[in-house]
Amino acid sequence: MDSNELLNLCTYLAASAEGLKDEPKDYAPLRLLEVLSRLAESGAREYEDHFLESITVEIEAHQDLVMTDKEAFYKFIERLVIEFAQEAKRRAQTDKGA
Repeated sequence: MDSNELLNLCTYLAASAEGLKDEPKDYAPLRLLEVLSRLAESGAREYEDHFLESITVEIEAHQDLVMTDKEAFYKFIERLVIEFAQEAKRRAQTDKGA
């Protein structure tokens, strides 16, 4: 992530924080997913991380659910958390074995 991308992300976070006071509550997780996607995309590029690359694809495919199927949207977020936990465990085991 170069400094311009970082500035853009920080600007997005600041504007999101300000805007959320008047937006529906379901926008907060959507905005956090946007930040997660941007960070994952940057990490995927910088570190050639296939897991993070797959996360950006998943988020892109599911983020619109907040508008059409909120239950599926929140189940998707729950699944993301599980995927991250499983990946962290896998990496910790790999690091131990190295």
